[in-house]
Amino acid sequence: MNQLSKDEKRVLRLIPKGSTNPRPQKELVQLTGFNARKLRLIINELIVKHGIPIGAQYTKPNGYYIVTNEDERGKAIVPLVSQYGELFKRAQSIHNADLQRF
Repeated sequence: MNQLSKDEKRVLRLIPKGSTNPRPQKELVQLTGFNARKLRLIINELIVKHGIPIGAQYTKPNGYYIVTNEDERGKAIVPLVSQYGELFKRAQSIHNADLQRF
């Protein structure tokens, strides 16, 4: 695992373990002083670059949490796979669009 930056450490300390009490993005923005975009970029780095299993829950209670078991892992992956599918469809539609039509 690469060394965490100061900002990454700051965000990671604020994300609770387990999905029972996830921390909402709005609250993380308030606590860190980062805007939502920067916060999402940092969380993405924690996941992709550092391998930290951070999940997001979109139903109430919503927010970010550190995955602690296989059930939470599955619940964290499902919306990502769905989002990937929708993005792939969008990319295919742009790829297949008749450029002369517009």
